[in-house]
This record gives sequence, C-alpha cells and structure tokens, in this order.
Amino acid sequence: MKCNVLGGMILCLLLWTAEVHAQKTLRMKFVPGAKSTISLVNKTTVDTEFGENKNKTNLNMAIDLYQTVKEVNPDGSAVVLQKLSRIQMESTGGFVGVALKFDSNDLKEDDQVNALSQVMRPLIGAEFKVTYSNRGVVLDVEPPANLAKKATDTSTTVYQQIFGKESFKSMLSQSSVVLPEEPVSKGVKWETKFSSAAQAGGAAVTVSYVYAGTVQVDGKALEKLDVTMVIKLLESKLPDAPRLNIKKQSSSGTMYFDNQTGAMSHSEIKQLMQIEGQIGAMSLLQQTMTDVITTVR
Repeated sequence: MKCNVLGGMILCLLLWTAEVHAQKTLRMKFVPGAKSTISLVNKTTVDTEFGENKNKTNLNMAIDLYQTVKEVNPDGSAVVLQKLSRIQMESTGGFVGVALKFDSNDLKEDDQVNALSQVMRPLIGAEFKVTYSNRGVVLDVEPPANLAKKATDTSTTVYQQIFGKESFKSMLSQSSVVLPEEPVSKGVKWETKFSSAAQAGGAAVTVSYVYAGTVQVDGKALEKLDVTMVIKLLESKLPDAPRLNIKKQSSSGTMYFDNQTGAMSHSEIKQLMQIEGQIGAMSLLQQTMTDVITTVR
C-alpha cells in the first residue's frame, strides 16, 4: 500500500514538473488566400485642464479591416492585404461641446454637413499592404497610393496622423500580438518596442508579455498572454513645440492566441495616462483612459 501511495506521489510530481517546464513554440501560420476580419474597438475618455478651462471628451471608434493573405515567403513572413471595410466614430464633449457621429454603412449621411464624414468616407475601401513576420511583427506598411488624391485640404493632416505609413504601422503594432523568438513555458517574459511620429513628437512604446499558459475559451485551447505597455514621449523636432511630460501611466491587458491555427483570437488592453506641460503661458494637465478590444474572425 505504501509503495502504491509513494508511486502515485512520484507520478504526480513528474507530471507537475513536466507541465511547469514544458516549452511551446508560438508562431503565426499564414496560408495564401486565407481571409479574415479584424475588428478594433477603441473607447477613449480624455479629461483636460487647460489654464482655467476644464472639459471632458468621449471618443468611440470601431474599425473593421478585411484582410487577405496575398503571399507567404520562405521564412514564414507574409504579405497581407488589409482593406478598411467599415468605420464608426462618435465624439462628444470637448471645448466646443459639439457631438459628432459617423457610420460608413449609413449611406444617407450628408457628407457635406458632417465633418467626420468628409474625413472618413474616402477611407472606405482603402487597401493597405502589410508585411508581417511569422512572429507577428509588423515589418512594413504600404498605404494605398490614391489615398492622398482623395484627401481634401482639411482631411490630409488627419489621414497622415491616423492612416499614414508610420501612424498605421504604429496602430497595427499596438493592437497586434508579437510572439517570442524562443519556445516558452508558463511565466516566461519577453518584450517588443516600436515608436511613432518622431518628427512631431510621437512616442516610444515598450510592450511586455508574460506567457500565462494554455486556457480553454469557448471550447478552444488558446495561449494566454498578459500584456503591459510603457510609453515614453519623444521630443518634438518642430519649432516652438510644447514640452510635455508623462506624470502618471498604467496599463493592463490580455491577448489570446490560437497556436493550432497560428492566428490571433482576441485581446483587450486598458491604459491610463496623465500628461502635463506648458503651452505658452497656460498650464496643461490631461488624463486619457483608453480601452482597446481587438477580435479576429
């Protein structure tokens, strides 16, 4: 009897040790012609104190990207075509206090009256060529050549800030998973870095991952990654640009990766940031809370 009990304890210990030290290689698996839709939902609240003035802005934005794998390279990287199929945006508050709303699926929208519509409507159907490594790193982005031709004088700056080459690459990098170079076991950490819009100030972002093991979500075995982000503001090279500093920041998030199909499943990342600075004779204190939910289907 004692031998059976001892044998059972040893077996349990061996199984536990194997589970703890089991390593798994996480990789994207691109298939030529494969199609999917990436949905990004961004909910942002901005509280601003500028001099004696205080205001709150709420911005909700949802983007659907329809993507097709165009070609897969021998090293596992792939060229993916991503097309903006739908944009929804709603903004309330701000210093002006005007509420704006836009849905690209609403064909009755009067583009001449709605300022958001004038900016966003030409983006629908715009196709970006994105190159990903087999770890999910965004290697290159090619915006559509005709996008600038569609832009009005008012919208050109907006296009560059949101959908320009570097801005769009930064947005994809922030919402995409970057997998570790080496096989991982539970508790292993790794990080990736990217930056955006250095000329106008921009930011350097460090994304840290912790592998939390395999979990069951709706009957699927998914790899859980705990995510945090640290942002450092870059000094603007533009003349007379305001000097801004990050007073406080925090973030937390979770990404779920399907290693069997080699594709991201879904994620949610929440961020809080307080920025302070001086603009002319006026002091600025701004707190931004962001919740970004990404789903691939």
